[in-house]
Amino acid sequence: MAIDSLSDMRDLFKDIDLGTITTSMTINSPAAVMLALFVAQAEESGVARSQLGGTLQNDILKEYQAQKEFVFPPRQSMRLVRDTIAFTAAEMPKWNSISVSGITFERPGRRPPKSSPSHWPTIRLRRTRGAKPVSRR
Repeated sequence: MAIDSLSDMRDLFKDIDLGTITTSMTINSPAAVMLALFVAQAEESGVARSQLGGTLQNDILKEYQAQKEFVFPPRQSMRLVRDTIAFTAAEMPKWNSISVSGITFERPGRRPPKSSPSHWPTIRLRRTRGAKPVSRR
């Protein structure tokens, strides 16, 4: 289903209590926009952003380095990633703001070295209680 607006987000989550589920958004370049629509839909339906749980892939380095595809230039993309992490750390304690998967960094058709596992683990960064949002320099 294409999500192009808040109306689409309403249709997608109609009759679903977003405060009782977790959502995995496997999306990178438009991750900040999709998260904003998700939060708006939740708040519109009476669910506070602090109650939302889930994971946002939000791995722009994979898009840029491994897949050679990106929507925004690298510097601006990294700022969106940083701002998304800072926002979720401050406002959404149950949310995993980034999920990095190393498997896409292997070259297509090339076997990994014998000393490394064939699948790199997925890394999820979670907010630590009391952590401060990233400063904007």
